[in-house]
Amino acid sequence: MDTVVVPRSVLSALRQASVAGTATVLIDRFRTTAREAVARPPAAYGEILAWLWRIDADAAVIHIADLMKQLREHHPLAHVVTPPVGFGELLDGVRECLPAGFAQADLLISYTRTSLGDFYGG
Repeated sequence: MDTVVVPRSVLSALRQASVAGTATVLIDRFRTTAREAVARPPAAYGEILAWLWRIDADAAVIHIADLMKQLREHHPLAHVVTPPVGFGELLDGVRECLPAGFAQADLLISYTRTSLGDFYGG
């Protein structure tokens, strides 16, 4: 894997853009597609999430929480998704967008469910 060093402010900006862009894609799918299987984020979100998990598990959980907040509250079109995106629904989609061969998918999902379940209904 090629690596580059980026300032923390750049990493933060990249993460914010990833979350906002992913929320837009998902909300558009919810608006135009049947409800089944539309909560799967794009593969790029999964790549970022897997990388975050490898360097800081809590940062990965926060990345998922930020996406959930966008989908339910912060995105300008969040209110058009009814019913709101479910936590389990999003976690199922997140599992599917992780890179092939990412061996810690079950651990990431379990840790996220435990960490955020009280906020998003388990």
